[in-house]
Amino acid sequence: MPYVLRHKETGEIAASLQKNHYDLIYYGVKLWPGEKEALEAMAAYLEAECFPEPDRWEALHVREERAKVMNVKLKNNPSLRLFMEAEGTLTVQADEGPQETVS
Repeated sequence: MPYVLRHKETGEIAASLQKNHYDLIYYGVKLWPGEKEALEAMAAYLEAECFPEPDRWEALHVREERAKVMNVKLKNNPSLRLFMEAEGTLTVQADEGPQETVS
């Protein structure tokens, strides 16, 4: 079951440019296979990707289907940011503000 990083206050889900198993670059949610791996890599990943407030992020378990929906919502577009509310609602924002919400 995958883990993502979520900002405790804003709800932002960490996403970045990555390489898939075909060596193609895409923009999507960073996933780890387990909580231990996510926690061990969290500080270095957040620093490398220039995410603010590294001490305010947490590793969060998500279902694989939910992780796929998160990546679909990001549309392979680095100008989009993904947020997840406490109740699970996903919101995608660009610089202009909210664009789309999914429950």
